[in-house]
Amino acid sequence: MAQVQPRETGSVQKGLRFPVRLVILLLVVAGAVTLYVARTEKEEPFSVLVHVAGDEAKIVQTVGGTVESVLAEAGIQVGPHDVVTPSLSEYVGPDTEIEIVRAVPIRVTVDGGEREHWVVAATVAEALGEIGIELGPMDRVTPGKGTDVTPDMSVQVVRVTEEFIEETETLPFKVIRWAAPELEQGQTQVIREGQEGIIKKTVRVVYEDGKPVNRTIVASEVVQPVIDRIIGEGTRPPALYVDTPHGRYAYVEVMEMVATGYDPGPASTGEWSDGLTFTGLKAQRGVVAVDPTVIPLGTRLYIEGYGEGIAADIGGAIKGNRIDLCFDTYEEAIQWGRRTVKVYILAD
Repeated sequence: MAQVQPRETGSVQKGLRFPVRLVILLLVVAGAVTLYVARTEKEEPFSVLVHVAGDEAKIVQTVGGTVESVLAEAGIQVGPHDVVTPSLSEYVGPDTEIEIVRAVPIRVTVDGGEREHWVVAATVAEALGEIGIELGPMDRVTPGKGTDVTPDMSVQVVRVTEEFIEETETLPFKVIRWAAPELEQGQTQVIREGQEGIIKKTVRVVYEDGKPVNRTIVASEVVQPVIDRIIGEGTRPPALYVDTPHGRYAYVEVMEMVATGYDPGPASTGEWSDGLTFTGLKAQRGVVAVDPTVIPLGTRLYIEGYGEGIAADIGGAIKGNRIDLCFDTYEEAIQWGRRTVKVYILAD
């Protein structure tokens, strides 16, 4: 009996696997292409509104894509510093509105340097904020902060600060020459030492870019008063004597002078009627005003027809051989009038 040979089924199955897979792949690709074509054929153009600052709005027809591609399709260029909203990478839709703000260059001088910046701000203040320049409360900006930004404009920021400092000022004292009858002529003696005055001041100093430009005294206080120095000058010469209705007086010199009278009240002294003389003595009978270059202040006198007196005051009209005699009342001064008298410089 003949033997039946087995069929080689394994090799047949292997031969069928490759064609089947190829057919399936081709079908998948064909389906994808068909789907893409179908979808593309269904997309319809739509309008996108583009606003460019300073220009009229423009309507752009597109079938979609990113903001960057839509602008490129419309031939609208965007600079590297321009601000685009929405961003260039976002996709557009039928309701999308694109806004472009053009950046312009400006030059800013601040803190000792000058640099160029590109900004999209509308005003100088906004531009400085965009750049990151903070302004102090006193800083000065040129042109003003509310000025519109224009291309290539120059902006200067001056840093303005202030500080308050304490200072002291020294006031010199005067030297007053005072008659010293106890001293011989030619001798001097310090009767009172002088003291300089001290004033404390509060000064406001304004700086611009670190340099002081203004100083203003806002307060001052006297912390030490001025005390004038008094030097006694000897006046004692060989004594002479004169007999008067008031008694005998020793004198060293006699002068003929024109004498007038005044009283301490406002009728004679007007706005200066404070009751005190130049040397601080109370104005009363016996106090006389002289020209200190003729009769030193402090000199004891005997005035013919008047009596004893002391040179303790001065007056604007009392110059040269003039003397003004103080009376207790205005009536007495008027009665005295104007006379030429002998004035004795007493010895002691």
